[in-house]
Amino acid sequence: MSRDHAMVRELIAVHDGLRRELKELRGASEITGDLRVRCMYYCHHVEMHHTVESHYLFTTLRARFPESAEVIDRLEREHGKVAEILAAIERAADFREDLERLAGELLAHLDYEEEQLAPFLSRL
Repeated sequence: MSRDHAMVRELIAVHDGLRRELKELRGASEITGDLRVRCMYYCHHVEMHHTVESHYLFTTLRARFPESAEVIDRLEREHGKVAEILAAIERAADFREDLERLAGELLAHLDYEEEQLAPFLSRL
């Protein structure tokens, strides 16, 4: 994977921020009002990140690189799974179990996205 391209570095930087915040949320010993607010903010951040990717980045990549379609289709499906978990977190009084489900799904998604999109982003 080419990490030298500015767009690849930016994607990884955003993803690393999501990873760090998720680790902090998962490390909380109890659910407090402050933790709930931080978690809701995090959920909104992930949702907005995926919206921007879907509407702008993925649209551009599909147009420029038709061979990216299979990867982008998978990423879109994963965005849907993450959205379902985010909604469950927002509804739950005790969201720790859903947060663990989110970690499993989101962390694998971020890794796959970086690995698969880097070659396309490096060509933009």
